[in-house]
Amino acid sequence: MTSSTRVLAVPAVLAVLVLSLAAPAAAWDIGSDTSQESFHAFNKRFSGDVYHYPRHGAAPLGLIGFDIYAEASVDRGFADSTAGDLIVGNVTGGAMTIGRVGVRKGLPGGIDIGVAYGRPIGNVLNLASADVQWAMLQGGPLSPAVSLRVTGTETVGGGDTYRFRQYGAEVLVSKGFTVLTPYAGVGVFRSRGTFNGIHSGTLHDTASQGIAYAGVTLSLLVPKITVEVEKADVVQASLRVGIGL
Repeated sequence: MTSSTRVLAVPAVLAVLVLSLAAPAAAWDIGSDTSQESFHAFNKRFSGDVYHYPRHGAAPLGLIGFDIYAEASVDRGFADSTAGDLIVGNVTGGAMTIGRVGVRKGLPGGIDIGVAYGRPIGNVLNLASADVQWAMLQGGPLSPAVSLRVTGTETVGGGDTYRFRQYGAEVLVSKGFTVLTPYAGVGVFRSRGTFNGIHSGTLHDTASQGIAYAGVTLSLLVPKITVEVEKADVVQASLRVGIGL
């Protein structure tokens, strides 16, 4: 792929995902006769699927650095799980696919901040996410970068049937090699979901889980491409395409 082709491809990829998030969606819902046990299964798996993973390395962006990106993660087995049995309506392609668009900005002191908007593809549930990352070690030619990261996600709009809020903290390590940056991290998160059912009344569930992930970023400036494998309740994969400095 030539440099000029890559320049044209990135806005196209970003535009397709932005349009898919903005397009009218066919709503799915949790069954109105859901039990506490089955709601727990749904909330636990969904919590891992929508977690706001970093999908970047530990080195700070720097004062003039920024990232603008679009991404998608896929839990292929969702529809065939106990969690998927609760969904009334269409889970696109049998998978739980979460799309996001977002931006990150570097600040002084090795701090980066970010915000993102996302939703399950084909659904009206909107997700707002934010994160703060601090590089304890900024890395160098022979040393890795090490960062602490905190993040939060909650539902905004999309009706009051299912409400969700989540917070997480991680340790992230990476090492840059020219245009490739492999990275890995571990962390924990805590999520709370609330379902207002017709027959089951209001159900609450809290899910606390450990997470682990590993990925690699190919930095061509235009674009930056990141592939990540993630483990919470189940293993899923994600792809990010972005631009930045």
